[in-house]
Amino acid sequence: MQRVLVVDDEEVVRDVLTEMVKTAGDFEAASAVDGDDGLRKVREEGYDIIFTDLKMPGLNGLQLMEQIHEIDPTIPVVVVTAHSHIDTALSAMREGASDFITKPFNLKDIRYVLDRVSREREILKTIPEDGDKSRVVKTLNSALFRKLDEINSLLTLNLEIDEMPDTETLMERLPTMMERLMRARRVLVLMIREDGYLVSRSNGAADGRMVLPFSGSVFESLRSDRDYLILDVDEPSPLDGKPLKAQMLILPVMVGGTEVLGYLVITDKVESYHFSEEEVKLARTLLRKVSMRLENNALYEVTYNNLINTLKSLVLTIEARDAYTKKHSERVTRIALQIADEMNCTQEEKDAIRFGGYLHDIGKIGVKDMILLKPARLTDSEFEEIKKHPVIGYNIVSPLGSFPLEKLLIRHHHERFDGSGYPDGIAGEEIPLIARILAVADTYDSMTSTRPYRKGLSHDVAIEEIKRCAGSQFDPEVAGAFLQTPAGKGEKEDEH
Repeated sequence: MQRVLVVDDEEVVRDVLTEMVKTAGDFEAASAVDGDDGLRKVREEGYDIIFTDLKMPGLNGLQLMEQIHEIDPTIPVVVVTAHSHIDTALSAMREGASDFITKPFNLKDIRYVLDRVSREREILKTIPEDGDKSRVVKTLNSALFRKLDEINSLLTLNLEIDEMPDTETLMERLPTMMERLMRARRVLVLMIREDGYLVSRSNGAADGRMVLPFSGSVFESLRSDRDYLILDVDEPSPLDGKPLKAQMLILPVMVGGTEVLGYLVITDKVESYHFSEEEVKLARTLLRKVSMRLENNALYEVTYNNLINTLKSLVLTIEARDAYTKKHSERVTRIALQIADEMNCTQEEKDAIRFGGYLHDIGKIGVKDMILLKPARLTDSEFEEIKKHPVIGYNIVSPLGSFPLEKLLIRHHHERFDGSGYPDGIAGEEIPLIARILAVADTYDSMTSTRPYRKGLSHDVAIEEIKRCAGSQFDPEVAGAFLQTPAGKGEKEDEH
């Protein structure tokens, strides 16, 4: 019976994993409270397999692994990690870890890892010290190189997923990513539609846009009682009913561990007709990363929408106080987005304008009514009060933490290109580009809007003023881009 040591500084993790190891097969299991305790027990008591957390006080998981391999390089070390730290676990395998498992634990995964690493160790132990190890070492090296290649592929794909801007892009690219990882010719994602049908996204034009019934299909049974399904050669394909010429692997695409959004279908592997347990684990690992990203995207969208609605309510409060500002922020945002398009701004910059532009005057909620609503020109002291609104707005939005560009736009939309603006008096490219863009849009809308003490200027007069102030008040490049937009050309836009 092989002896397994579980090393983790969290008692709950130690207890759960130890019990699962005991039930996974012919294994004894003990635990250590941290890396130093684990190293002492390996030296004094001897163990065949080690499971270790990476982040622990004192001796961390990587340091423990190094020390264990100095004692006996044949002892396999399996890394324990959370789904959100899969990248770290893969990096640890590059450093010499034999495998990894993720929390929450799955007994099937634990049993597979234990069987594989113990089998590899037994092969190494059977080679006599003076025997010819070349054939066995060559076989193990071949497996190792393949595993390292898979690890590198996973790391690359993990980074790609982290850079996906939205859920739609992620789901569009998932088939191609899985094709690369699994070396398969045919990969589809089938998403569950509201009408109870499955609709496909694929890595090839040959599949077209498939629509399949969900009710009564193998997909429905997989949803209820299994975490993956392998259909064998000659079984009917759930895609077209024809006999399969190679195994087909089907896995659910999930969010939150319970909600099934659709299914990943993989078949026609390049190198064989069958899926190994290792390949199934590889596909499930990438899908866990996808699931986390989908969950984070959904959480972000809910949080973002809640924040938007809350802040919009504050803007509506300002608009209710001051008739001039009514629809001003929306108009300014539309014009600023036209300029951003003309200047080929990034999607991140456009998103910041869309959010921050609507809220750029939110700081006026902190300006007294007697100043904000004054039906005449402001005195110098009153204007000094108005000039505080960018900082007030910045302070309102700052606690949100997640909108760095938007905060800068709100703070700096009254800065001038020559440095004579407020609140910070910065100049030129020190002013964030999105704030320079909003400054032009804000000024144009302000000039063409009627105030209690003056009539709005005509489009032509406002354009001449923009041209005159390019290089002093405005970034000349931004001013030039504005002139090429529909608003800059005087085209009327439907506000609805």
